[in-house]
Amino acid sequence: MNFENYQKEAKTWLHEFCDQLGIEDEHKAARIFRAVLHAIRDRIPAAEAIHLAAQMPIIWKGIYFDGFTLHEAPVRIRHEDEWLEFIRSKDAFAEMADFPTLDHAHYAFRDVMMFLRSHLSEGQYNQLAHALHSNIMVPV
Repeated sequence: MNFENYQKEAKTWLHEFCDQLGIEDEHKAARIFRAVLHAIRDRIPAAEAIHLAAQMPIIWKGIYFDGFTLHEAPVRIRHEDEWLEFIRSKDAFAEMADFPTLDHAHYAFRDVMMFLRSHLSEGQYNQLAHALHSNIMVPV
């Protein structure tokens, strides 16, 4: 096991995500990325959540599964505002700093999905987009 490589790969993702957001604050970028990933994880079926994790760097897998509870069915969300509030709820006491409005949550979701689109296989990204309800606007 090469922990230095795991750290390097995770930091590469984080730096690329910071660049995409146009911010230098790695802590804020990591909180945003984690919050959206946790919302996605809890919204999609468990099998899809596991497939998504398989394509992440190992440290991000750990962050992704931190606090995960296996449920028989994913969280039911049918409206975009409900989805954006759900994302905000995943930001552990920093939601007002990271997502002061639903627009901030919307742009964070868009940015994470764009990032994942460029880092996942096309098939995995399409499965993820399909697993989210059609009323949740998935960026193309």
